[in-house]
Amino acid sequence: MKKITDWIIMLIVFVVIVALVVLGLNYYFPKHSTNNQSSSPTRTVHKIAKIQKKTVHVTALGDSLTQGVGDSKNEGGYTKRLTKKLKSTYHLKATVSNYGIAGERSDQILKRVKENTKLQNSLKNADVITLTVGGNDLFQALQKYSTSSEGKFTLSLEKLNIKYATQVQDLLKQVRHYNSTAPIYVFGIYNPFFVYFPNITQINRAVTNFNETTKAAVSQSSSAYFISVDKLLSQGQYQSSKALAELKQGSTAKSISDMQISKIESNLENTKEKNIYLSSSDHFHPNPTGYDQMTRLLLRSMKTHEQWLYKD
Repeated sequence: MKKITDWIIMLIVFVVIVALVVLGLNYYFPKHSTNNQSSSPTRTVHKIAKIQKKTVHVTALGDSLTQGVGDSKNEGGYTKRLTKKLKSTYHLKATVSNYGIAGERSDQILKRVKENTKLQNSLKNADVITLTVGGNDLFQALQKYSTSSEGKFTLSLEKLNIKYATQVQDLLKQVRHYNSTAPIYVFGIYNPFFVYFPNITQINRAVTNFNETTKAAVSQSSSAYFISVDKLLSQGQYQSSKALAELKQGSTAKSISDMQISKIESNLENTKEKNIYLSSSDHFHPNPTGYDQMTRLLLRSMKTHEQWLYKD
């Protein structure tokens, strides 16, 4: 009888010990509830609110497209249009320093960045940097080689493109030397003669190759973005397949030997421009409507990449 009593006492002690162990485990290691809500103490997550800048400074660097040549309304091309759009869209004060000089190639723009202390200081203080480059590199070469044989023309432009690749890479690196954080928005180039010579594939190919070179350089730079304007500004109002086909059917020029840049410029003098986005005064640069489109495309890219808008 005593043995049975001892056994019962031992069983009770064992059960009590097991119960205490289970309670202890539940206390220190609580189970997850079935409704996916954690039973652990609630943590307060503090989100850091982004603070929008009250003032944004734009440094615009480049050639005649940055200077605003062709803008008959004298509104400063895309640069002043951009500041107005930033004010109305984001309700902030936007200022711009325009360092666009007509006729400059990539090597000349690079030289200015290296030597112009005022430009360097503007880059250092910029929240946004814009750049137009490449057009003069290509079209000065077109003037030089347009009377050459097709073989020499093609080879010369290929060599030029290789040289341009190095220069535009150096240019972006130099800009980054003075400002490592501000986003850089780089415009591509377009073919101002397209509506008159849509079938001359050598020029179209050269423009495409230069744009690809610029885009590749932009992709290698941090927080830099390429803005394509080729199709819009080259083709103007001839954007649909039908309109483009009719444009090509109406042109008899088929190769580079059928055109000369100097003759085009003289023949078009005092005539209305065929492309609705280009200037009738020089048949080369954007008109006010063209600059409106450049501004729209730039602002679209800036809205997609808004790091310039907020304080660090």
